[in-house]
Amino acid sequence: MADSTETAHTPGTWRLLYFDAPNRGEQVRQLFILSKTPFTDVRLAPYPQGLDPFKKAALGDASPLLGTDMVPAVTAPDGTHCVETSDIMRFVGQRVGLAPAAGSADDTTAMEMCLLAQEVMNEVFYGLLKQMCVKKIAGFAARLINGEESAYLKKPTTKLNEALAKIEASLRASGGPCILGAKPCYADVSIFAILNEVLAYSCFNKSALLSAHPNLAALLDDIGGNMTAWIDFRVREYQLGIKSTVEYFAATNTPIPWNKKKGASSNVAVHTDPARLGTQ
Repeated sequence: MADSTETAHTPGTWRLLYFDAPNRGEQVRQLFILSKTPFTDVRLAPYPQGLDPFKKAALGDASPLLGTDMVPAVTAPDGTHCVETSDIMRFVGQRVGLAPAAGSADDTTAMEMCLLAQEVMNEVFYGLLKQMCVKKIAGFAARLINGEESAYLKKPTTKLNEALAKIEASLRASGGPCILGAKPCYADVSIFAILNEVLAYSCFNKSALLSAHPNLAALLDDIGGNMTAWIDFRVREYQLGIKSTVEYFAATNTPIPWNKKKGASSNVAVHTDPARLGTQ
């Protein structure tokens, strides 16, 4: 359960440092969930000051951020730190049974697909997050702030369509249902975690997009079925009961004071056991 955060890592445990938001670090949480690996979920707040106690300026060479001063960052049970999202996914995957043999052709494929998912996160999720939140907050007036939808959607939509086609082709080549065939790996988790958020954007028609990519649709359904308990827990405990990430961000960041909801105000470390989500 939640406790005040100390900067020291507890040997023998996995630790993840990230903010409350289900953004870049959410795929790491979901990797722990799918592999049924207990971990300490250090949720940093407020943004961005919650990260300060872990930075190089505070901890020197002992900083788990390895000089980047950025998250997500993980620490393995043996005290080894890892940063950069795609590297973290592979690092954790190799240690929890959700990664292929290092140096193999499958290793290359998994990393390529994981990196592609990060591109979608950067260019589509983050590329449109501000506009989606403004639409939620401002309604019809959003056009005055965002500009023409056709203009700001062009590049992200092109990137999304390209990525969906590449993922579908990879799934066909593997024989499915996962990127490497029968068994899921860390790349499948990245794909699900990111597309689950992106395809929830109101500017995209999820059903229409996935109708042309049946293998990807099946993968999202499969991984999603394993994430239902976690997502319900996440929404209940950390998103004020608001399932939509855009609605959560809009509610906690709106400039309209009487509509604004208060998010977390200080760091907490939560021991998260995938087997006990319903009882935590």
